[in-house]
Amino acid sequence: MSMQTTMKKRIFLSACLAVLISTLFCGCKVAKVPAVTQSVPYQVAQNYFVRNDVKGLPPTVIRNEAEFEKNFGMATVMGPNGRPTEINFNKSFVICLSEAPTNINTDYSIISLSQTAAGQLAVRYAVKRGEKMSSTMQPLMLLIVDRKYDSLPVKLEPESTNR
Repeated sequence: MSMQTTMKKRIFLSACLAVLISTLFCGCKVAKVPAVTQSVPYQVAQNYFVRNDVKGLPPTVIRNEAEFEKNFGMATVMGPNGRPTEINFNKSFVICLSEAPTNINTDYSIISLSQTAAGQLAVRYAVKRGEKMSSTMQPLMLLIVDRKYDSLPVKLEPESTNR
């Protein structure tokens, strides 16, 4: 073979290799959409408990009063804030954070409730576990959310901490 033919083959192979590499790298690029989130207002419902005849965990999303009453009871106590929070299911729905009964003192605190760019309601919350108790409890937090967000799927994002 002549030197010119060998050189043409090398140039051709180099060009093919360059096209292949650039195709691979360009094909791997994914357009990243910024994760824009919008804060969603909510109210924490006070003075409710999971009924002891509920099998398993209550549903994460509750859209009507009948379903709510099937899963939760009212825990009225003395004092100015002793009545359970009123929930109007014509204007709101409820997001439930709960887990199985435990003898470890467990509290939830909401970090954020937001609508994600992917069209979900993301509930970020902290789970604080404390001392072992002589009785059991079923951890519970109920969030009352405006019905305009009802069509969005709910994603729970717990962050566990120990005291």
